[in-house]
Amino acid sequence: MKNYVSVYDIPDLTQWMNEARELKSNPQQHRQLGSGKTLGLLFFNNSLRTRLSTQKAALNLGMEVMVM
Repeated sequence: MKNYVSVYDIPDLTQWMNEARELKSNPQQHRQLGSGKTLGLLFFNNSLRTRLSTQKAALNLGMEVMVM
């Protein structure tokens, strides 16, 4: 399996998972991480759940969201 990717091939995975746990356990502490930033969402296919979950995550971080 020449192109097989393992979780061990991603050196920052442990750090990302730890940061995700921290964000999830203390959401109020991270409310302003996206303050002053705008996230533009561009979907070519209808994907309501993906759009809504991404939009909610951005709003939870204090970002503005622009759906194009």
